[in-house]
Amino acid sequence: MLHLRCGYFFTNLFMNLTALRQGVLPTPWPLDYPMAWVDPRDIGEVAAMRLLADSWSGSHVQAVHGPEDLTFSRVADILSQAIGRDVRAERISDDDFRTALRSAGLSSGQIEGIVGMSTGQRENFVPEDKRSILTTTPTTLAAWAHAHLRPAL
Repeated sequence: MLHLRCGYFFTNLFMNLTALRQGVLPTPWPLDYPMAWVDPRDIGEVAAMRLLADSWSGSHVQAVHGPEDLTFSRVADILSQAIGRDVRAERISDDDFRTALRSAGLSSGQIEGIVGMSTGQRENFVPEDKRSILTTTPTTLAAWAHAHLRPAL
């Protein structure tokens, strides 16, 4: 069995297209809170490589962190460059976060699970899996945003 522990997906930014068009990146996390961000395609590649290898058996946990830990302030800077318009990070309340998730079509259970995860991460969360050469994937947020987010905006 292979269990992947992944960072925050780049594709989560697609849930914020309307706000990004207005130059805002809303987040319930503190703007200076660093976390691993990762391209889901890189996650798929890690999964495929691990599952196709015949050199392991049993249970294994594999962290997938992306190339660097990013704060939402840094993400806004990267997005500004990649999409060619100014973006600023803005902290929102948990209730505003719930409203955004609800408008994206998530169920009450899904919403509370995601909000619970975000509050848990804000309160002295220490990732169990440290960043290493084995957990770090190559795709940068800048490259991903230029290729995928910019055309969507």
